[in-house]
Amino acid sequence: MDRERITISIKGEILRKIDQRIDGVKMRNRSHAIELLVSESLGLSQLNTAIIMAGGKGAVRLIPLVENAIINLKKFGFTDISVAVGFLGDKIKQSVSNGEKFGVTINYIEGGEGTAGALLPLKNQIKKSFVVVNLQDELAVNLKNLSDFHREHLGVATIATNDIKTRKGYYILEPEIFDYIPKGFSMLEEDIFPKLVNDGKLIFYPILN
Repeated sequence: MDRERITISIKGEILRKIDQRIDGVKMRNRSHAIELLVSESLGLSQLNTAIIMAGGKGAVRLIPLVENAIINLKKFGFTDISVAVGFLGDKIKQSVSNGEKFGVTINYIEGGEGTAGALLPLKNQIKKSFVVVNLQDELAVNLKNLSDFHREHLGVATIATNDIKTRKGYYILEPEIFDYIPKGFSMLEEDIFPKLVNDGKLIFYPILN
């Protein structure tokens, strides 16, 4: 994301409190600390939208992964979760249902084409950072740490994965991602992420086995 240089006046007492928050890691310097604190106050750091990809011919095999992802998302406070389904989507619905057995509410997204195209029905609804879960193997991610990492690096997409080649895992995406998604069939991993790499807006958060 582009940054603009500005000049502001802040009370000395507030500035001292900001400086106390600087740890050289999460808040690297005064400018970074102010940026993060403003983001938090505007609600930009709060993740409340999560989408699980469960389409494709291997949808039935994904059922245990979808269920594990729901459990992990709930652990980090998500109670309304969308599941994108396609071929064999009815099998997913039969197993996951409305989410009551997990203590969450499950909504279903249908009609999208590919992992990127599946997001388009939500284009006008999503106004801030959101989570996408796209798994081929079981993977647990600390979403609080991932969110902090994403905000620190300010990319359009941050990928938490243990497989750089397939790029499957947990993603935190900004609404700007929709500018990269065309109508029709498209895949995040193969079509959209390479564009973000070229623009310097894709961040990797590798998870090592």
